[in-house]
Amino acid sequence: MHMKIDELQEEERLLLALEERKMNAFMRLYKSYGEDLLIFAYTYLQDPALAIETVDELIFSRTNTRNMRTKIYLLIYKRFQTTCLLLILGLFCGTGAFAQAYVGQIEYRNARQPAATIRLPYNAGSVEDGLKEYMTAKGFKKSTTSGLIVFRGVPLDNSDTAGSDLYFSTDPAGRKEKDMTLLNLLAVQKNQDLLVRTQGDSDRIDKARLFLDSLAIFMDVYNTRLQLNSRQEGLNKAQQKMNALINDSTDLDKKLRRLQSDLAGNQADQVKAAAELQTNINADEDTKKKSQKKLNRLIDDQGSLEKKIRKTQADMEENKTSRKEQQDEIDKDQQGLAAVKARQAAE
Repeated sequence: MHMKIDELQEEERLLLALEERKMNAFMRLYKSYGEDLLIFAYTYLQDPALAIETVDELIFSRTNTRNMRTKIYLLIYKRFQTTCLLLILGLFCGTGAFAQAYVGQIEYRNARQPAATIRLPYNAGSVEDGLKEYMTAKGFKKSTTSGLIVFRGVPLDNSDTAGSDLYFSTDPAGRKEKDMTLLNLLAVQKNQDLLVRTQGDSDRIDKARLFLDSLAIFMDVYNTRLQLNSRQEGLNKAQQKMNALINDSTDLDKKLRRLQSDLAGNQADQVKAAAELQTNINADEDTKKKSQKKLNRLIDDQGSLEKKIRKTQADMEENKTSRKEQQDEIDKDQQGLAAVKARQAAE
């Protein structure tokens, strides 16, 4: 869609001023697009600090405006989507693509031995569950010994025809790294005593490192699937809550109409009762007392109905507020789900 010449020139002037690092141009661009970009970035990256940093860097970067024949926001969002996807690849797919296993240590019966180690950006429970699923899919059964997770007779590569016994452990990466886990792997000859090391076992460390690098790729896919399921489950629950609020709103609307109808009937009955009382003004005392008592009861009923109507109207307002808040929650869940799906597609 082509822009009008004056609009194009105005936006070109804005971008040129930005290239010249004029602060007023930066602030103008940030004011126009910053908030939307922050929402867009957070949806993809799920990290407030990184989202702000990414938006600032994008807006304040040099932009080539030559031969530009599209609106500025289309240019910015196209570039920004590419930036976010690259960051996603680095943050979420990068565990397998960039994180490398290294030589660490594993503890067995109070003795520490050299082992292959890799850092994974997930909690220990997720890592251990993912490891079990990965190995089970390959046909290997989990066992444990002295706090270690064991899979026996696993070929580390095509040359490992006899298979190796793999001993895994998980350790926290650090106090401040809550969702970062060290996965350690000690690979030894099949059925070998773990405390008896050979040169061949030392040679297995390099193969174990490559094994962990491959496993890390699966961990990314596995945890993305968990997040996708969790996001979908959260969205389903939020939608169910919204449906319940909508049903409550319908019931409250019916209740209000019924109470208003009852109030109208009450007021009509009061008119009749007042007329009856007037008609019986010269009647005996018992008749007049019955007529007065009937009118008083109707007046009391009117007060009760009006109180119920006010309560129902207040409940309707509260329900309306709750539905708005719940819709905001649904929108947030949908954005989060879309971000995880984008991450899954990138994998």
